[in-house]
Amino acid sequence: MNREHHILIITKNTNGIVARIMSLFNRRGYFVKKMSAGVTNKEGYARLTLTVDGDKESLDQIQKQVYKIIDVVKVKIFPEKDVIRRELMLLKVKADEETRSQIVQIANIYRGNILDVSPKSVVIELTGDIEKLRGFVNMMENYGVLEMAKTGVLAMSRGEKM
Repeated sequence: MNREHHILIITKNTNGIVARIMSLFNRRGYFVKKMSAGVTNKEGYARLTLTVDGDKESLDQIQKQVYKIIDVVKVKIFPEKDVIRRELMLLKVKADEETRSQIVQIANIYRGNILDVSPKSVVIELTGDIEKLRGFVNMMENYGVLEMAKTGVLAMSRGEKM
């Protein structure tokens, strides 16, 4: 059964490593829905979190293929449970004198930060799991979403596991 999975890849931070990884996914016909990348706590290493759809067999195949890439140190498919998943979203919403306070109130309930206020819009920063962000966007659609930007999913195992 195909469903959404998050894959952690730790690599040496070398030129072109992300391109090589993405090229492998493209060649194999795997669609990467989201990607986030950045440095790790170990100097010289990068951390990528990819969101893909797949079944157990295709995930096993992905894992084996990614391990073959030079400079890849670790590949992990996150389980459904005991994982913290977060995304960052910036949302620009139509706002006027009448609706601005309502929008700010809703943003506060969702623990959002107001980053910009103009006569016709408000920009809100929100961090959370996918369901929280989706719920907030649904609320803001009543006011008029002008623009949205989201990062990929960041994920980390709970406890001492990596």
